[in-house]
Amino acid sequence: MQGSVTMPQPGEYFKNPLGLILASLVSLSLLGAWQYTRDYPGIDYYVTWVASDAVSNDTRHDIYEETSQYRLTFEYRKKARDLVDAPQQLQAANYIEKLDFTATPFLYWVTGLLATGSYATDLAIWQALTLLLVTTSILVICRLLGYSPINSMVVLLPVLAWFMPLYSNLRVANVNGIQLGLITLIVYLLKRRAEGFSLFITGLLTGMLVMYKPNLAPVGLLFAGVWVVRQHYLKLSLAVSGMAAGAFVSVLVSSVWLGSTTAWLNWFSYIRQYMDGGPGERGGNYAIITQLSSDASSLTQLAAAVILCLLCLVLFWWERRGDGDPDLHKNNEDREFIENTTFIAMGCIIMILTSSMVWLHYYLLTLPMIIIALRPYSDSDPMKALPVLMLRVLPTVALVLLLESALRDIIGGEARTYRVLATTTSTISLFVIGVWLFWRGVRQG
Repeated sequence: MQGSVTMPQPGEYFKNPLGLILASLVSLSLLGAWQYTRDYPGIDYYVTWVASDAVSNDTRHDIYEETSQYRLTFEYRKKARDLVDAPQQLQAANYIEKLDFTATPFLYWVTGLLATGSYATDLAIWQALTLLLVTTSILVICRLLGYSPINSMVVLLPVLAWFMPLYSNLRVANVNGIQLGLITLIVYLLKRRAEGFSLFITGLLTGMLVMYKPNLAPVGLLFAGVWVVRQHYLKLSLAVSGMAAGAFVSVLVSSVWLGSTTAWLNWFSYIRQYMDGGPGERGGNYAIITQLSSDASSLTQLAAAVILCLLCLVLFWWERRGDGDPDLHKNNEDREFIENTTFIAMGCIIMILTSSMVWLHYYLLTLPMIIIALRPYSDSDPMKALPVLMLRVLPTVALVLLLESALRDIIGGEARTYRVLATTTSTISLFVIGVWLFWRGVRQG
């Protein structure tokens, strides 16, 4: 059994010198990460920014048509060269040979909401938002799962200082920090109330999360499936209707913004060439499925994701099958919250395992499962080998392997070889942890 964790009062916390030291180190690491962003032009964000800026300025380009992409590549390269003092924009424009607009219309619409038209300003806002969301996400998820403030900072510090998926995300200014922030908001709302209108809103945000970047579709599938296993069909209908509403709103607002009723069809037609096998090992793609099969088709990826999701749900059902009464755990809100959070985290892990395009920064989404696995727990026999292995050893190994600059400098080796080993081992370890949690019954503490 897991027990509740007593949280110290703020006054007691600030009397603790260890807490003050950790807070200082976290602050310095955060400043160091911010300074790191100033050295890179954010090439992924540049592609997204150009698409959003082109639509906002009514350039009448179909951003999913290759001729338009070539034209925009040269137009925005010329604009960057004409600017007097825009080194980051010029560096990004010169680096990218051709703009590939592979993101969804909804992602471009969201990017446009935050854009001012000045690339330097918009990039700085984006990077600051990413760091803010990653930092607050770790602290919020830790707090919701019963970590003390000191233990929360113990998790946060190595992430800000050495976590290679975070620094990969900061180099290219991708969207994984935004995804992590949305996941945290969903988890927070589930903690507050997982019923009624609140559950509908949570479903709506889940639908928007998937439409923002569909690689997180396993999160939506597991979020719906967990209510089926519990036989809570009213909650299932609220969650599914919320996700459907989120998808509808995402399609509507982005289609109106693009001025095209076929925008999503154009996107899907264009993205299919990237779904079938992906770019293999080129360009920093660390997809695990391509390590096993270099020509994994979109159907193979979909089938693998569905099978792994069903495996998690079957194990969850198997552990609960002896309860008989489906309402037995209905009033145990803490246990239900832990279960929901674990399924959401496993959706991220399954995405990494089954997608043929998993850049290094995607592994930022391993953090929820790492935090879940390392959460405070108690056991009548604390020396049992299996709980110690699953809830302490494996998640620690998964985290440490992803601390590239902290570990690779010690053990040496070529960067890509190390990253393949680290990402594969970490992700499989976290998936095994999740399977074990469902098999034994996810508990509160």
